[in-house]
Amino acid sequence: MGPAYPPDSKQDFLDEQEYFDESPMRGDDDSDDDRSHGVTSLLEENARLRALVVRLTDLVLKSVADQR
Repeated sequence: MGPAYPPDSKQDFLDEQEYFDESPMRGDDDSDDDRSHGVTSLLEENARLRALVVRLTDLVLKSVADQR
């Protein structure tokens, strides 16, 4: 069984935004690293939760199929 949801296009959007946010005049800040780490953490958590949804969907579908 495939994923319950289509692939997430937010990562592409975030990649594009990072491209536009980069400016040669900006210095390297720790705040950028913190923000980047925060975004990465959220994306990883999102992927983990999506995988759990797929597993739960599979279990529910198997349970329904077994009852028939």
